[in-house]
Amino acid sequence: MKLCKFLFSIVFSTMAAAPLRADLAVGLWQSQPDATGLVVHVRTKNCGSAICGRIERAKDLRGYDTPSSVVGRRMIMGMLAQEDGSYAGQIWEPQRNKLLTARMQVQGNVMRLRNCDESACQDIVWQRLR
Repeated sequence: MKLCKFLFSIVFSTMAAAPLRADLAVGLWQSQPDATGLVVHVRTKNCGSAICGRIERAKDLRGYDTPSSVVGRRMIMGMLAQEDGSYAGQIWEPQRNKLLTARMQVQGNVMRLRNCDESACQDIVWQRLR
């Protein structure tokens, strides 16, 4: 009986501590429109100890599916969890076909990305679809 109470206290304390961690980045996310009006849906998942993401769909500004060579491409790579609850890794920018250093912060249904290259940084907000 004492062992049962001990195990219950460990499980309960672990579950109670879980919400203190950052929100998970795993799911389906919608980007903001780029300069050409293209919106992409990116499915993120665990890739070992990191988060990665692949483009599943491309849509135009009206919300209609549109053919695009970016569908199927990896967009988010090697995003590792940081002590502050954010993720750090790389993101592929389709317009310039460039791999950028990125930082990602998830709060509920919002993902904030900060992409940086040699000259500047850009802040982007994505919305969770699922």
